Amino acid sequence: MLIGTYTKTQTNGIFVYKFDTKTGELTFESKTEGVNNPSYLAINNEGTKVYSVNESGTDRKGGVSSFDFNTKTGNISLINKQETIGSGPCYISVANDNKFIFTANYGSGSISVLPLKSNGSIGELSQLIQHEGSSIDKSRQTAPHAHSVIFSNDGKTLLSANLGTDKLYAYNYNSSLEKPLQDASQPFVNIEPGFGPRHFAFNKSGNKLYLLSEMKAMITVFDYKDKVLTKNSIVNLNLDGVVRNDGGADIHLSNDGKFLYATNRGNINEIVIFKIDKKDGTLKRLAAVDCKGKMPRNFIIDPTDKFLLVANQNSDDIYIFKRNKKTGMLTYNNQMLKIGSPVCLKMTAVK
Repeated sequence: MLIGTYTKTQTNGIFVYKFDTKTGELTFESKTEGVNNPSYLAINNEGTKVYSVNESGTDRKGGVSSFDFNTKTGNISLINKQETIGSGPCYISVANDNKFIFTANYGSGSISVLPLKSNGSIGELSQLIQHEGSSIDKSRQTAPHAHSVIFSNDGKTLLSANLGTDKLYAYNYNSSLEKPLQDASQPFVNIEPGFGPRHFAFNKSGNKLYLLSEMKAMITVFDYKDKVLTKNSIVNLNLDGVVRNDGGADIHLSNDGKFLYATNRGNINEIVIFKIDKKDGTLKRLAAVDCKGKMPRNFIIDPTDKFLLVANQNSDDIYIFKRNKKTGMLTYNNQMLKIGSPVCLKMTAVK
């Protein structure tokens, strides 16, 4: 398991731990030195390369870094760094063909596209897509704020949620082009004003998309067919009628596709559990579990579906929960890890 962090209080940005899928135990393996705010990570399909944002930078000086990764020893070593020409990169994805990486730049509201060389190093920026517009919240939505860049399951479409414009954008991906992203036939869909879309996830068959909004803690369910998104339904992370200081953060489906989980920050600090209707993909809220820390950000469900690990940024810890595969419920596994400002969790198989 790789952990991306903020480095305000430490010099080690990425930490590598071996995760035991039988017991949930974490064992330290390695860490990086001198990498600034690697707050979000991506791993290539082969597990041999790791890419991180360097979340900082006014004046469009955010950055990205690439690393060699040894899946046997857990050793991670820097290859190179590049500028994104966009400020505050907060999310990174790598194409399945390993030809490009993509960042969502929250500060400048843009998407950066950078080519990858055969050795995994990052080339200079090849495309910058600047989002435009605003929305109704005058404190947080006066300008675009790109928050995620995620591929459709077939790897042919890149989608990006923008908190500032209340839009979900879509681009066709063609790796043979120097500028590989072009507007899709449906270039964007509008999200309800003031929702502030953040992260999203596809189901395994790729015909449903679940979009979590940060500012209103709502999940919008979309049907996805022939590269067209159609709104299906909307559900609240909170119980009906309950108004709280929301901060929707991360969203993932269980590997068996039966349950969906989302973290809610603000003054709430919960992991919310939903059951997915196997016929129409709609969500039924089942329960909410205290995440044991403050400001739950990214979380991960391990490949066996037995465990869920949540990174709590403001309490500097990661808590491990057991998952009941039949009910979807979570139980604290009496295991936790103290680590500075954890933000992102990723796993790859030991080979």
